[in-house]
Amino acid sequence: ICNPLQYETLMNRKTCMQMAVSAWLAGFLNAVVHTAGTFVTPFCSNVVNQFFCEIPQLLKLACSDSYQIEMGAVWFGLMLWSGCFIFIIVTYVQIFTVVLKIPSVQRR
Repeated sequence: ICNPLQYETLMNRKTCMQMAVSAWLAGFLNAVVHTAGTFVTPFCSNVVNQFFCEIPQLLKLACSDSYQIEMGAVWFGLMLWSGCFIFIIVTYVQIFTVVLKIPSVQRR
């Protein structure tokens, strides 16, 4: 976006594949963290009063203290979220700085 004439050179097949793989990998790792936390936790009951076995409902059924597992999942999700958020903010700042450097007649 900042260099429209170089877009074809910068956004090649390799770059697109890297971005797609990183998005898939982040989603997979998030799912693995939640799944591993579920399988490690001992449960007192196997009855879930909901259609979906969501993390908060499963943690209510845990016999042991699930604080560390819960905080690990929350921490990992927060790191993913903050990484994406920072990347978006940095990208928009770069776009705005390039647009503001354009003379006002051409900006219109």
